Amino acid sequence: MLLENGQDATAFSDYRAGFPDSLAHRLRDFGFAAPGTRILDLCCGHADLSRMFAAAGAAVTALDLSAKALERARANCAGLMVDFVEARAEDSGLATQSFDGAIAGQCWHWLDRRAAAAEMARLIKPGGLLAICHFDWLPLPGNVVAATEEMIRKWNPVWPMGGGTGIYPQWLGDMAVAGFHDLETFSYDVAAPHNRQDWRARLRGTVGIAGRLSPQLIQDFDQDLGRMLDTRFPGEPLMVPHRVWVALGRRKG
Repeated sequence: MLLENGQDATAFSDYRAGFPDSLAHRLRDFGFAAPGTRILDLCCGHADLSRMFAAAGAAVTALDLSAKALERARANCAGLMVDFVEARAEDSGLATQSFDGAIAGQCWHWLDRRAAAAEMARLIKPGGLLAICHFDWLPLPGNVVAATEEMIRKWNPVWPMGGGTGIYPQWLGDMAVAGFHDLETFSYDVAAPHNRQDWRARLRGTVGIAGRLSPQLIQDFDQDLGRMLDTRFPGEPLMVPHRVWVALGRRKG
């Protein structure tokens, strides 16, 4: 998938924290991705979710617009029952009502949301679930995320993000308009360990830095971030608070 500035979104996936395995267990309680069901992984990136659900016995189709992402995804899912499709989420070309469920992990905000929701309503069988999932860092007073966001704003004062809660109630409206019902959400918080070099690499790849600064300024930012971490957060690994948030909607019969 490509971002507005033309960058490949999969580059941002190299060091970001992937969804915890607990997500599959929580979704299983709703009947999502039971063994033998067909699941679509929307904008799959490196296909961490595809691998998670295929390993649990689902037949997964991993979809992404980026050929580079799908190359990585194939390697990541070697030996598992995963098919790969290069297509837009909003216009997949896949057969109508061919999936028992679909999952969109950390991507819904990049899409034409209403068009994507309509396409999911076409692809999912009656009674099947659409799960829109996020796994976002949580800036809390004095923690490493808040300090890191301060560093991003220092180097990119017009950065419009930060201070997020990891909750996206507007996605429910997208599903409702597309004809999904029994809408509900759940969330839970986890601490994701990062070693210091991976955290710095993750920050170099964020939209607010890689998407806006020159290569030299990115290097300068990285050095500044490293000094801040050494001074304020010297422990290893960094325990970074994250929130898992999921919106679920069921396809009407």
